[in-house]
Amino acid sequence: MKIAFLYAGQGSQYVGMGQELYDDHAVVRERVDQASDILGYDVKDILFHDEDKLNDTRYTQPLMFVLYAAITDLLRLNGIESTHTCGLSLGEYGALYDAGCITFEQGLRLLEQRGAHMAAASEHVEGAMTAILGGDAQMLEQLVANAPGYVTIANYNTYGQLVISGEQTAVNYVAESALEQGGKRAIPLNTSGPFHSALMNEAALAFAGDLERTAFQAANKHLLVNVTGDYLAGDLAMILTEQITHSVRFYQMIERLLEDGVDTFVEIGPKRVLGGFIKKINRTVTILNVEDRASLETTRTTIGG
Repeated sequence: MKIAFLYAGQGSQYVGMGQELYDDHAVVRERVDQASDILGYDVKDILFHDEDKLNDTRYTQPLMFVLYAAITDLLRLNGIESTHTCGLSLGEYGALYDAGCITFEQGLRLLEQRGAHMAAASEHVEGAMTAILGGDAQMLEQLVANAPGYVTIANYNTYGQLVISGEQTAVNYVAESALEQGGKRAIPLNTSGPFHSALMNEAALAFAGDLERTAFQAANKHLLVNVTGDYLAGDLAMILTEQITHSVRFYQMIERLLEDGVDTFVEIGPKRVLGGFIKKINRTVTILNVEDRASLETTRTTIGG
């Protein structure tokens, strides 16, 4: 059995996420308490009670990572390990933890800094993100190339679902044109900035210094990265810097995993967004998730760690 762990990105968070696992398992409580000591604020209170802070990217990013790490540790204690690992955008840091590239504290510190840089950069730029449903990548890439102003494809989520990011006028042009050419829906996203576009260059430059000061370890399993949609190759600090301004090639990562015989996918963290993406790519593989008591038990029973 080849098992891939998948980590969802920002936007999947909700108040109360992970609370059942916190109540049931000491390793989860230990990670939450440890994160509170490292970050200097009450992580438990925000996770379970404070929706405003949880949806503020400065808190969302490190707190999602707390859940990534805690559930990964919990699965290991149950004898369930991945052979391959990847994440979508913010979720890539969960994969880095799973692959042993970063420690728990390193992940928290990096995402505290990443969240702060992205929040600051978003205050200095005007832009938007819109999900395009029903259009194909080739058509959208052509529209982006011809747009009046700057716009790019930010996320290749799955077949028939891509996200564009950039200047508002250009985003609107591509969205309207996509609908005229057969796209089914264009959904403006409630994000605090035009993420995964060149408009976030200020954040990328600021974060580059933080990454250069981080001592990364070599991956101990097959790790795929957003920027290329393929296995990690090259300087990790540079790849993570580029990730802020480059497209997230999620379905390309899934295609590569399928090519290499991965037959079981476990989504770690809140909701089941990535599992839904995978179903549109391949319905024959086993798709699981772990976010609460019931999903953990299903995963244990199915994989049999």
